[in-house]
Amino acid sequence: MKTKQQGQYTIQEDQPTDWFEPLYAGSGTNGEGVPWASMETHPSFGRWLAQNSLDGEGNLALVVGCGMGDDAIELESLGFQVTAFDVSETAIKFCRDRFPQSNVDFVQADLLEAQSQWRRKFDFVLEIYTVQALPPRYEKELIENISDFVAADGRLLVIAEVGSEERSFENGPPWVLTCRHVDSFESCGLEVVAKNIEKDSSDFGDIGTFVTTFKRSGR
Repeated sequence: MKTKQQGQYTIQEDQPTDWFEPLYAGSGTNGEGVPWASMETHPSFGRWLAQNSLDGEGNLALVVGCGMGDDAIELESLGFQVTAFDVSETAIKFCRDRFPQSNVDFVQADLLEAQSQWRRKFDFVLEIYTVQALPPRYEKELIENISDFVAADGRLLVIAEVGSEERSFENGPPWVLTCRHVDSFESCGLEVVAKNIEKDSSDFGDIGTFVTTFKRSGR
């Protein structure tokens, strides 16, 4: 069994999500100790919104791995009916505590388990860094599950750190993606409608941060 140490937490390759709950449980609503908790809309998502029209009125949105909930609140402000999920029960509690007036449906759920209730349901799906937060052996399953949330004519925005190294359990976390992740989403029935590489925003990938918009064709 392969294991990795992330600070004081041990990651087991065959139990890849077990370390998220103790990480959040050791934090608070200020996100202290959670490496990816910026406590505001993700900057790459914010830049994308500044350049793209996104009207949520009458539409459904899903946030994958919502963390502290800020991106879900941003989507709610645009008129979407938002569902946001995270594998950590404590993270979901923090979201509800931070935004008590929000109508976002914050839900505890595991992306590595079947979520048939959300299949092809959402007009807009947001995925930021979730795939790279889990060991490479799960990449195909994660990408398939995320893609399957996108409704006909729906869009998926994927924000990912991208590097040139081959992915391996020993090289993470985070397990930075390769350029091939875009092809993997396309193989799940989605088409790329826009792609931007932010050279200066990448904390980990030596190529940059890929901000890719996908769409599923309508029936």
